[in-house]
Amino acid sequence: MKLKEVMDGIEYSIRAGSSDIEITGIAYDSRKVEKGYLFVCIDGVEDDGHAYLGKAWDKGAAAAIVTRDVEDMRATVVLTGDARKALAKCAANFYKNPSRELNLMGITGTKGKTTTTFMIKSILDKSKGDCAIMGNLGITYKDVHIETSQNTPQSSDLQKVLRQMADSGVKDCIMEVTSMGLRQLRTGFTEFSLGMFTNISRAHIGRREHTDFDEYLDSKAMLFSMSKGAIINVDEECSDYIIKKAKCPVKTLSVKGKADIMASEVKINGTGSEFIFMGLGKKFKITVEMPGMFNVYNALFAAAAAIIAGADEESVQYGIKNVVVPGRCEKLSINRNYSIMIDYAHSPDSLEKLLLAMKEFADGRIISVFGCGGDRDSTMRPMMGEISGGIADFTIITSDNPRFEDPARIIEQIEEGIKKTKGEYTTIVDRTKAIEFAINNAMENDLIILAGKGHETYLDKMGSKTHYDEREIVAEILGKQGQ
Repeated sequence: MKLKEVMDGIEYSIRAGSSDIEITGIAYDSRKVEKGYLFVCIDGVEDDGHAYLGKAWDKGAAAAIVTRDVEDMRATVVLTGDARKALAKCAANFYKNPSRELNLMGITGTKGKTTTTFMIKSILDKSKGDCAIMGNLGITYKDVHIETSQNTPQSSDLQKVLRQMADSGVKDCIMEVTSMGLRQLRTGFTEFSLGMFTNISRAHIGRREHTDFDEYLDSKAMLFSMSKGAIINVDEECSDYIIKKAKCPVKTLSVKGKADIMASEVKINGTGSEFIFMGLGKKFKITVEMPGMFNVYNALFAAAAAIIAGADEESVQYGIKNVVVPGRCEKLSINRNYSIMIDYAHSPDSLEKLLLAMKEFADGRIISVFGCGGDRDSTMRPMMGEISGGIADFTIITSDNPRFEDPARIIEQIEEGIKKTKGEYTTIVDRTKAIEFAINNAMENDLIILAGKGHETYLDKMGSKTHYDEREIVAEILGKQGQ
């Protein structure tokens, strides 16, 4: 494809070379450049893409997009005002707008995205065949699985994989759309058949993410300017803002009151729930074998999205009842008289909902093992300490992806909150030792909740990610005891 065709729809000026050259691919990472590629210089949180221009030329780049004048112009150089916008538009052009060939559903919200996407996939796999999924646990379509470092891939990676899906015959794709993915235009020029807003809390505010809550909320709302239709949870107090910003028809969803899509006669027990789905011309019973009211919301969203996509009632019921979501209310098989659950809860709201759901039907003690991530909103830390101290019978405060912060300092900030309660607790910086302490002190019918890591299989410390799978950690500890 000619560069001028790749750049169609972008304001730019040619600083060197010609727009009539042939482009064979697009890259924003100089390490992935091949001969004939267009290299886009993006300024990231830590790196400046312009610093890698020389390496891109060395690897055979035919052209580069820059946002300021550069000295090294050994091939075609294009100047534009917004590199991320240019990358998104160029990628959509180069891969011939694959989202238009898919039933692409996007879901945004602080919590519930992964569980809901897995529920939708489970339903549509039963109803229509292969449904692609993209999010926290990577990208899966047909027999292909791709590990990803970001929930929402960079725009050129996104458009490339959407093209691969469309060419392989995929019809339906459900995608987690993060606020940072929206803010950084990773989803720019992507067309969604349906956008969903689940909820919002203060989980992603910090130096490396959003500057404040208003920016976070506004980023979430961006999905509904690129969607043909929307489902909005009106039980959330910020839903009015999302609806106001939407540029598409909106269907409302509620568990608490009147809406276009509702759950009625909700019954929750220690292992799951059941409710009557009402809306979209349907009324039928749904059983969820995952605990908590939050999973009623997830199931309600999943059922609605799947029905809109063409699923029948039987497939909805089967798909939700039989879904398996790694790291979400995941009970480990341990052959003991106590239980261990792994969950991704890593914000005040998600931790509170998880602990309350488990506490309501617990036969023994709730032992909460959690920490807080570094380089994130520090105001959440005492809040989470107070929540765990007020609900759990015993809390073990430990590390969870400290990143570039001192894990001991993070724990001290969590302690500020738990000290406001009468909850019993201890602090153990080393997460493995914390888990071992919980196991060694567990009594009959206790439930140990390992919160925060969920599906993750790494620890992020000082810029390095090392392998860390809590399932393996638990198995090793139990092995020492004599399984």
